[in-house]
Amino acid sequence: NIGLYCNQACAHCHVESSPRRTEHMAEAVADRCVSLLTDAPTVHTLDITGGAPELNPAFRRLVLAARRARPDLRIVDRCNLTVLQEP
Repeated sequence: NIGLYCNQACAHCHVESSPRRTEHMAEAVADRCVSLLTDAPTVHTLDITGGAPELNPAFRRLVLAARRARPDLRIVDRCNLTVLQEP
C-alpha cells in the first residue's frame, strides 16, 4: 500500500481511502522497496495498491525503478480506473 489518498470515497473500501486522506509512501521508502526487490529473486510480483496508487508522487518512480532493477518482475497496479480520467 503506497498511500491512502484516493479520488473516490467508497463505502466498501477496506482501508478507508478518500480525497481527504493525506498519508502516502515517501520516495525514500519507495527507493528502499526497489532495493529490497533487487536482492530478492524469489519475489515475482510487485502488487501496488492504495488509495489510488497513481496519485502518489512516488508511483511512477517506483514502477520505473522496479522495472529497471527487475525486468522479470510482474508489476500489478490496483487501479480504480476512474483515476485515469483525472487531469
